[in-house]
Amino acid sequence: MALFCLAALWSFAEATLFFIAPDALLSIIALRSLGKAMIAALLASFAAAFGGLLVWTCAQHFPEETLQVLLLVPGISGPTFEMARQLLQAGLFEGLLGGAFSGIPYKVLSAEAGYASIPAQSLFLVSPVARLPRFVLVALISWSVSRLVGARLSDRRKLALCLAVWPFVYANYFLTAGW
Repeated sequence: MALFCLAALWSFAEATLFFIAPDALLSIIALRSLGKAMIAALLASFAAAFGGLLVWTCAQHFPEETLQVLLLVPGISGPTFEMARQLLQAGLFEGLLGGAFSGIPYKVLSAEAGYASIPAQSLFLVSPVARLPRFVLVALISWSVSRLVGARLSDRRKLALCLAVWPFVYANYFLTAGW
């Protein structure tokens, strides 16, 4: 139960100001249990919707302040907002899903939805459906790799391997997106 709460809190935090996605935690949960990872992914996707709604509200009521705060978050820059704007032009679901798989932070997409006056209810309803596929994919990859190596690696070594992958992923992301 604590892992589920942590996944939800982490996802809410990442949807607002934190800059590490809950994928890292979901991959760790999936090492042992795909079922638990799927539940955590589902909870994380709903918690992200609440965080997105908060960012949307801030963007609607305090647009300049919201922009300035989000620009302080590592990996977010002016061009990030332009890319989010372009993604959302294809439609809300398409934009959120595209952002989930292209490295555009959900918080930026939520802010852009607020700036574009996309209805809050739409963002809230579409967000979990658009966030879930990436969370599920990360869990499936982690679980599959864990099964692939099987008993050749202990649970402790699988965890160490998983924990070693995420700094590499984020180092690459921040090299590309900027710190």
